[in-house]
Amino acid sequence: MTPTRIALLGVAHVHADAYAAWLTGCADVQLLGFSEDSPELAAEFASRTGLPHLPLAQVLAAGPHGVIVCSETVRHRVLVEAAAQAGAHVLCEKPIATTLDDAQAMNQACKQAGVGFRTAFPVRFAPAVQQLRQLVLTGALGQVLAYSGVNHSICPDQERHWFSDPQLAGGGAGMDHIIHLADLFHLFGEQVDSVYARLTPVPAWVLPGQAPVDAAALVTLRFASGASATIDSSWSRPRTYPRWGHLKLDVTGTQGLQTLDIFADSLTITGVTGRHWAGYGTDLNALMLRDFLNLCTQREHSVGADWEAGFQALRVVLAAYQAEAQAQAVYL
Repeated sequence: MTPTRIALLGVAHVHADAYAAWLTGCADVQLLGFSEDSPELAAEFASRTGLPHLPLAQVLAAGPHGVIVCSETVRHRVLVEAAAQAGAHVLCEKPIATTLDDAQAMNQACKQAGVGFRTAFPVRFAPAVQQLRQLVLTGALGQVLAYSGVNHSICPDQERHWFSDPQLAGGGAGMDHIIHLADLFHLFGEQVDSVYARLTPVPAWVLPGQAPVDAAALVTLRFASGASATIDSSWSRPRTYPRWGHLKLDVTGTQGLQTLDIFADSLTITGVTGRHWAGYGTDLNALMLRDFLNLCTQREHSVGADWEAGFQALRVVLAAYQAEAQAQAVYL
């Protein structure tokens, strides 16, 4: 079997290491290397992974079947457009862009080139998410009345400083975390009518010298179905927290309540270095990446989040920031 040629375009995102590790272990994948504008970041990534650092043009000239865009969010558009022009399918980190105009330009580039676009929403692949989706869509919970979602984590600024730079990331914790739950609502068939949000900035003593960005957000959504939702997102977890963070969702219907806790499958391990939680659940990145390989090879049907899913989630995130700025609800 001819291996599927894959390349990484940008490695600034914290997930780039995990993607590289999984792809390197796949016998049916040829990982061509990566492009990265930052010499320091490129040297560190090459040292960790053993992958070659190549100029963008050289990576694309190698003829990848697909690329994974893991750069700073503001740079997604130029990399997606370059990949599309080279005829490569695209898996793009979320949020897919910092503006709707950039997102739409990326879609147009892929359509014109005839290549597929997937948004990196691994949570969609969780078996529990698929089970909950069926309960919602089949009416097993009755009429859905409300969703209550939580997405908290440590601040990724120490690993990748650009996450707290609004010029590169588009925002802070809201841009980083609202997006996942917004996508789940889209996956469950909900159409957002209005968005109201309050966002709290990162205190100066937490990130001294950094641009002011939001550390926490509480978002309220109203759907066309009549249901409502809240999203509680933040970088509120301390560095000493036993795991990176968590993502939870409660769904209340007229016939029942269902609770989702994506990263609950873990063991508590206590040792000389302290306590941590070791996850043993499904590798969601692996499922997402395998689905992307299906898109690249056309050997199996790809069911991953397409451009529309990434765009609709981005609309919610940007509306939340607009609602905060205007101190009133934004209607979509």
